[in-house]
Amino acid sequence: MAKKEVASLATMIGTGEPWEVQGKNYTIKPLKIKDEPEFTGDQINFGVQYFSLVDPKEKAKIDKWMGRYLFDEAGEPMNLEKATELDWDVADLKEFWHRLVRISG
Repeated sequence: MAKKEVASLATMIGTGEPWEVQGKNYTIKPLKIKDEPEFTGDQINFGVQYFSLVDPKEKAKIDKWMGRYLFDEAGEPMNLEKATELDWDVADLKEFWHRLVRISG
């Protein structure tokens, strides 16, 4: 029998899921239903993030969605500039996308 994946209580009530990156704590909140069409329309690259980082339009998408759904320890929205200052690597960025989609169901 396949293992059932169960959303955490924090995800179900919308408070988000804790996540640690480079020794810092963050919270990822699940996507709102109202944002799904826009998120899908943005056609986020879930593969090689390197290419997203060199294209200004793709970087703007990263900032938009990080700002809406990823928050630092102080509850402040994250963005690519902050992630760079906090020494994130490209794999961390890729993991953000995967976690956002996974907790959103």
